[in-house]
Amino acid sequence: MISEGAQGRRGKGRHALTPLLVAALVAGLTPSPAAAQAPTSLVVQTGAEPPGLDLTATPASATAAVVFYNIQEALVKVDRHGRLVPWLAERWHTTDNRNYTFFLKRGVHFHNGRELKAADVKYVIERAMNPETKHPYPGYYAAIGDIIVKDDYTITFSLKSLNANFILNLARQGSVIYPREAVDTLKSDPVGTGPFKLAEWVRGDRIVLTRNPDYHVKGLPRLDRVVFRFIPDPNATLAALKAGDIDASLFGLGPEHVQEVQKDARFQVVVGDTTNDVILAMNNSRKPYADVRVRRAITHAINKQDVLQGAMFGLGRILGSNVDPLNPYYVDVSGLMPYDPARAKKLLAEAGYPNGFETVLKVAPQYYYTVRTGEIIANHLAKVGVKVRIEQIEWGQWIARVWREADYDLTIIGHAEAWDIENYAKPTYYFRYDSPEFQTLFKESEVTLDDKARRELYARMQKKLVEDAPVVWLYMHPRLVVAKKGVAGLWKDLPVPSADLAEVAWAK
Repeated sequence: MISEGAQGRRGKGRHALTPLLVAALVAGLTPSPAAAQAPTSLVVQTGAEPPGLDLTATPASATAAVVFYNIQEALVKVDRHGRLVPWLAERWHTTDNRNYTFFLKRGVHFHNGRELKAADVKYVIERAMNPETKHPYPGYYAAIGDIIVKDDYTITFSLKSLNANFILNLARQGSVIYPREAVDTLKSDPVGTGPFKLAEWVRGDRIVLTRNPDYHVKGLPRLDRVVFRFIPDPNATLAALKAGDIDASLFGLGPEHVQEVQKDARFQVVVGDTTNDVILAMNNSRKPYADVRVRRAITHAINKQDVLQGAMFGLGRILGSNVDPLNPYYVDVSGLMPYDPARAKKLLAEAGYPNGFETVLKVAPQYYYTVRTGEIIANHLAKVGVKVRIEQIEWGQWIARVWREADYDLTIIGHAEAWDIENYAKPTYYFRYDSPEFQTLFKESEVTLDDKARRELYARMQKKLVEDAPVVWLYMHPRLVVAKKGVAGLWKDLPVPSADLAEVAWAK
């Protein structure tokens, strides 16, 4: 998942097949009903307008922020603490880690009024598995063999091979459940089972959601109306907050504004963690980045502490690989390829570039941190002879040209999806990293259920990534939220790239 996001935590148990803690599969998950209150609304800022609203067609976190958990939901949910909990499925069962039976919650209705049935789940997952669908993450479903509908509320997945992430994959944004009859309108009018329905999308300005009165969780949602305003500029976001035009900033407050807003009695500031690893991606299929010596040189030439301070005012955490500190398999490898411009120059000379070279860095200004980070990195690279021209392109063009076509030299973006190390095992992914050794390690990790053995494989994968330097891992983007005093229920950390507003309300 690209841009804002977060990470879950691993739990242990007899069948702990996922990297996240599986909550007890029992009743008692339903929040207490909210007291009756007058109709309420909330206006929130988000940094980028979604390129579309179909979670099965785009990896953009701008889409997930609006749709995931608010409009559409999955069989399993990652809660605010990073735990996997039953959701559209009230429970699941396996005895052999190969056949999983899910028991659907009864009385769940889509926004079009029809009850959710097991046949809908089968259709959605089979569609995700179909190569012609061009799902953003088909690998999540590669282990699935047969899908058997036993009755309207019972469905069994038979796996072709063991898959340590199977339950987690059914909780991802690409696994949301929707009715077959709405498949052709997902891009502009997604239908789901969530606490809110899409009411209006005014292109270039806002998306409006309204309360789903038939939501399957009693007492939720607590708001009657939510307006997502698209404001990409941090300064404009701050001005909108102070003017009262928005009630909260969810994605887009500049880190330079944190101390200022913390001193303003009208607002509350939430600073938390995410799994949004911000990277400088290099096109490994293009010269000179096809040469590992050049990629290592670029890494040595960048002072990550300087980048974190300059771009994020010190907020966030420096990274050394794809696996961030919130991941239980995290190994601190950030010091294995330290800032060393002399070493960078030596490697460039060995690769045949004693005088450096010219290159283009594409950034998307919709995400302010990409521009700021790019400017600092361009200065660092200039000191070792690499002349960087920064090209700003709009988000839709970034998705089309960079992510889909790999038409770039360098780019900066945040990857929000939890447990997304699989991207480095896909040679066709946009940074075109192709390491058979890494791919073998990843495949082994996917079928390894023993926690200790899987942890060791993740350590080896992280060290291999450092060695091959396919991208430069810069920092983890922090969770920065500002809201008016009285707004309650916002998530502190972001274990998934969702602006889940179901439990948000105005305090009395």
